[in-house]
Amino acid sequence: MHPSIQSLLVAAALAAPAVARVAPAQGGPPVGYYDTVNTSSEAALRSTLHAVIDDHNRLPYTSSATDTWDCLESAQQDPANSSRVLDVYRNRSFSKGSSQYNREHTWPRSYGFPDDGPDNMPFSDCHMLWLSDDGYNTSRSNKPYGTCSASCGELVTDFNSGNGGGSGVYPGQSNWTAGSFTNGTFEINPFRRGDVARSMMYAAIRYEGGSHGFTGVTEPDLELTDNLGLISSGNTGQNEDFAYMGRLSVLLQWHDEDPVDAFEMRRNDVVASFQGNRNPFVDHPEWVDCLFRGACSPGESYCSPSVPNSSGASAILLGSGSPVLANNDFRLTATQLPVNQFGFFLASRDQDIVLNPGNSIGNLCLGGEIGRTVGGVIVNSSVFGTFDVQVDLTSISQPMGPVAAMVGETWNFQAWFRDFQFGMQTSGFTDGWTVTWQ
Repeated sequence: MHPSIQSLLVAAALAAPAVARVAPAQGGPPVGYYDTVNTSSEAALRSTLHAVIDDHNRLPYTSSATDTWDCLESAQQDPANSSRVLDVYRNRSFSKGSSQYNREHTWPRSYGFPDDGPDNMPFSDCHMLWLSDDGYNTSRSNKPYGTCSASCGELVTDFNSGNGGGSGVYPGQSNWTAGSFTNGTFEINPFRRGDVARSMMYAAIRYEGGSHGFTGVTEPDLELTDNLGLISSGNTGQNEDFAYMGRLSVLLQWHDEDPVDAFEMRRNDVVASFQGNRNPFVDHPEWVDCLFRGACSPGESYCSPSVPNSSGASAILLGSGSPVLANNDFRLTATQLPVNQFGFFLASRDQDIVLNPGNSIGNLCLGGEIGRTVGGVIVNSSVFGTFDVQVDLTSISQPMGPVAAMVGETWNFQAWFRDFQFGMQTSGFTDGWTVTWQ
């Protein structure tokens, strides 16, 4: 499309009147759920995020009342058939209640919490439990997650919901496994590996030792590591105060390779409806870098999640670099976009929410004066569904011309992109990113 036509479309989109702020209509965290989270440092983020997701409602593992079966069979419901579930490793669609699947402790219970009971919170935590084909669950056993090779045994996947299909060639679309116990390796299929990685990261922040704030029940401190000796040390047959799982470096790689999708977002919503707490790394995957890589981003996201686009995911905007203005080292990256679509970045000092401006599927989260081309470029999401830009903080685009950011100012950013949904050409927005310059 010619750039002049693009300008007219975006001008129309930004001309829509502002309306009252509303809660997300597509699920996601309740309004204000993460308001107390402090992202200023790794330590602050860990402690304040733990406080938000701590002290959840414990479901009994098995009960005649509501239990983990009820939660998981709702959370992993097959998108194509509400009477069936999709398992995590085989990607097979089973009739609900089938005896061919069981409950997989993605963090093996043998590593720190083998004895079930009212004093064992992680044993029945459905953010860590996944329904799995029982044979594949047995093959996984308690092997740490890791990268396998062509010499490993293949556990093929079924073709369901656009994913799956065993290839017979490593790595393909399969799961792969070798060895046994702590010295073994289990590599998850490419479309659920990120989901499980974020489950492990949830565990490491949810369980920090101490006790449950309402019941007084003692809880373990669960941590992720690459050290197999530490992982093995928790396999004592008894509940332990400290326990480890991994491999952290591989889980981080899987988090990058397999971004959050619609299935995982819905699962998070359902588990939260039973337990009362959420997996924050599904809602805010950008926090992974700060907590597990020590690379804390300047600023934080807001107006999340964005309205899902034609990829089935909610587009995410991430800021990286330095919040120190003098460094002029700040980059914006938009991910989980529809592929091969053009778009650009927006900037404003003000936040607002305008629902479906210019008939967009998404929502504009900026107000006041809005610059329509941060960096002055039109970008394309390519086959990876991503675009980014280095922001020149001495010349941020605004309606009356470029302006320089000032120390103490808060700036807000968002990305707009073209999309195609419901048989028509439309457009969407990422969530927002806000940063205060130091």
